[in-house]
Formats: sequence, C-alpha cells, structure tokens
Amino acid sequence: ETTLNDIIIQVGRTGVLTPVAELTPVLISGSTVSRATLHNQDEIDRKLIHIGAKVLVEKAGEIIPAIVKVTQPMPGAATFSIYQHVAGKCPSCSSPITQEEGFVAWRCTNFQCPAQAVTHISHFASRKALDIDGLGDIVAEALVRHGHCKTPLDLFDLTESILANLNLGTEDAPRRFGEKNAAKILTALATAKTKPLNRWLFAMGIRQLGESAAKELSRLHRTFTELADSPILAELVSDTRPTVKKLNERLSKYAITGDVGPAVAETIIAFFKSDAGQLAFSNFSQLGIDPVSDNYLPIPANADLSVLPLAGKTFVITGSLSLDRDAMKEFIESKGGKVSGSVSAKTHYVLAGEGGGSKRDKAASLGIKIIDEAELHALIGQAQAPA
Repeated sequence: ETTLNDIIIQVGRTGVLTPVAELTPVLISGSTVSRATLHNQDEIDRKLIHIGAKVLVEKAGEIIPAIVKVTQPMPGAATFSIYQHVAGKCPSCSSPITQEEGFVAWRCTNFQCPAQAVTHISHFASRKALDIDGLGDIVAEALVRHGHCKTPLDLFDLTESILANLNLGTEDAPRRFGEKNAAKILTALATAKTKPLNRWLFAMGIRQLGESAAKELSRLHRTFTELADSPILAELVSDTRPTVKKLNERLSKYAITGDVGPAVAETIIAFFKSDAGQLAFSNFSQLGIDPVSDNYLPIPANADLSVLPLAGKTFVITGSLSLDRDAMKEFIESKGGKVSGSVSAKTHYVLAGEGGGSKRDKAASLGIKIIDEAELHALIGQAQAPA
C-alpha cells in the first residue's frame, strides 16, 4: 500500500494518451516502485482513482506495476479526469484530443505531433509502405532527436552530408551512419517518388487506413490530387447515420469492399482538411510528387461486375503456393477479391497449398470451402496461373 501523489499524462507513439500514477516509493517483489500505469479513463472510473488516495499496488505478472484498488480515499476528492487534467489538449503539441466512438482511449489526432514523429517516419519507410531500406526505428529516432525531421516528407530534404554524419549513438559513444548507408537511403527515397498511389496512401499513416483500404481507394481514384477532392468519399459521408440499405447501395454503386466505408471516408476527408493534410499536399506539390494509381478501375452503377470475377468474395491464404503470399494476395485483389489474414464466418474460401495447419482446420470446422489453385482459376474462369 502507498500514496498516489500525482498523475501524469504520457503521449504514446500512436497518439494515445496514457495516465501514469506517481507513487510514494514502495518495495514490491524486491524492487522499488514509484510509478504505475492507469491504462485509460474507463479503468480510472471503475476504480475511482484520484490524487491523494491510498492505493494497493501489485506487479501484474510480477513485471508491470498496476494499481489494484483504492484502499483509503481522500475526503472530497473527485475521480481523476484525463480530459479535464489536460484541458482537452495534447500535452505534447497542444492540439485538441478526441475519444472516438467505440474506443476508450483519448487520442491526439495531430499528424505532426512530436510524440508521434518517430512512429510516422518508421511506418512511412516500412517495406509495405515506401520500402526505404535502411531507415528503421533507430535511424528515424536519431533524425527526430537531432531535429532533421518532424514529418515523413521531411525525409526528402535530407542531404548525403546530414545522413552520413547522423549520430545513432550518444555524445559519449557516437556512432556515425556513414556515406554508404546515406547513399542507400537517398537512392531509396528517389525510387519512393515513383511508387503507386496505394503505397503512398498506406505510407501516410492516416488513421484507419490500412493496406486493403489504400488499395481500394487507389482503385477508385487516379491520383493523390483526385482523392483529395473525392466526390465518392463525400457521397459516403453525406448522411451521418445512413440505413444499412442506403449504405449498401452506395458501396455497391462502385463495387466498394467493406474496407472503405463512412468511417474511413470521414478520416480521409478530415486529414485533407487538417493543417497537417494541407501541409502534406503543399509539400507533395513542391517535391513534384502526385502518386498515380496502378489499379484504377471505378465501377459505375450500371457496370457488368463480371469483369471482376471475385468481387464480393473474401479469401484466406494458407500453405505453400506457386506464388508467394503477397503476390497471390495482389492477384486475388486484381480480380476483385479481398484477402483476410484470419478465418471467420465472413470468409468465403480458404486457398490452401501444402501445409496450411490451423487455418485449414478452422475453415473445416466452420464449413468454409477449402480450394486449391486450380479451383481458384476455375472460379476466375481461366485455366492457367498468373504470369
């Protein structure tokens, strides 16, 4: 048992605000504990946590200190409120914080929040985004720490000298990045400018915009500029609470999969209206970048959907196939299908090669059809594998 002296708010690398209890130091399991996580506002409300209370602390799993309960409340003290404590603003950048419907966490939505910079840059450079080989967490952290980058697009202003002399270590134990590594990153950045629209959309790290949604958006828009003023997205959010029937009509009008709906559309529109989105758009123009879709195929209302033989079907891939997993995923998506990472009641087919294990077993237990590559091509109506 100890006293909760204060609560500080930390901003994580994804923008989530996490409350941390400052405690009178207490010995637990052989070590001194002076801090404990409070997780989120729901947890605080459930345990009636407030500053000045006596609390019982334990190490969850004998590792992470956590407050079990209040043992002696402070008379007249109110339960701690994250929102009131920070006056509705992010402690890192002073931008407004939000709590999205269905989520317990308060979050800073500022794309340029310093606390989120390293994560944004690392994601931007990741293999499935713009694939900037050699630019991982350590390099991203050093670029932010030394003031060279605040946003991912700042990477394109880096020079060989800045990169080569970048200190990945400390002042006492410096570790220079070097000319060879610098040249490698600059080459990758030049190549990144030519990547297709879906890779750029995924790279931007926009909330709720994953790989599949990025690919779906690039199917519906020719360029980044076109997406920024999209009538399709505007149509998806034209009603605050559309009926299921009306929403399905709008989605089917363009043969949109479930990856892009009103929530994603609203997030994209909000991004382009935000200061960060406007700055990104301006930087794109200055850098001469306007990513182009490599899968543009909008579907008008009267289209013959037979051009997409797998439209509306969800697949799960398992086992060894003639193509690697990413290539097979792209092939299925090019035919209108969707590829999920896990088997569920919404799965239509499990494409299984040699092996397969648990996914094959789960499909069998749910009565989901398991097919091989020959059956996949039969579904598509072609006899040969993709080139």
